[in-house]
Amino acid sequence: MAVENLSNANLMKAMDELQTQAGATGDPSLRDGVLHFGEQAIPRPDFAIVNAVQEKHGTFATLFVAQGDSFVRAATNIFVEGERAIGTELDPQGPVIGQLRSGLGYAGPAQILDAHYDTYYEPIFDNAQAVIGAYLVAEPI
Repeated sequence: MAVENLSNANLMKAMDELQTQAGATGDPSLRDGVLHFGEQAIPRPDFAIVNAVQEKHGTFATLFVAQGDSFVRAATNIFVEGERAIGTELDPQGPVIGQLRSGLGYAGPAQILDAHYDTYYEPIFDNAQAVIGAYLVAEPI
């Protein structure tokens, strides 16, 4: 489901790549709180999915897993103090979380861990159409 107001062609291509890379091993599911694509748990130890998107499109990429009312970074190439920002939450007060909870995407400016980005988020749905996570691609502003 593409976001109507997305004008950043590079972010659109990066999102397509992220969804293709993630879905290459199968359909998304949530098992025991862990996001899976087919039998592949996220994060993979090599972070190949998010790194491939960054190498090809120069964007940051993240896969979030839904945990209760929040979304937690399960795989990312965004770093904080030299470490991948794994386990950090999507801003509960930001413009994105309500959209994702409603099964809608978001495109536009957003703050990610104290930095400003042009972003594109899309929900990850399981086979029952429940939102189980989110895709993110972003470029610094």
